[in-house]
Amino acid sequence: MFFRSKEKNVVEIGATFRKTSGLSSAWVVEKILEYHDLPTHVRLIEQGGNERTITIALEALLDNRYWKASV
Repeated sequence: MFFRSKEKNVVEIGATFRKTSGLSSAWVVEKILEYHDLPTHVRLIEQGGNERTITIALEALLDNRYWKASV
């Protein structure tokens, strides 16, 4: 499953992202959530032992000011 933003970026389950500021931990897309009356969101799980979980709007994840895709 994948989703395309207006910028034609692709987000897939299993994709890894890093925040552009703060600690450089890796976050993996666990789930893509579509709601009837809200924008698409993604659930991210932090890697490296903490395994914290956050849910953010897909649009925020694709904003290069805050997140960048890891290669």
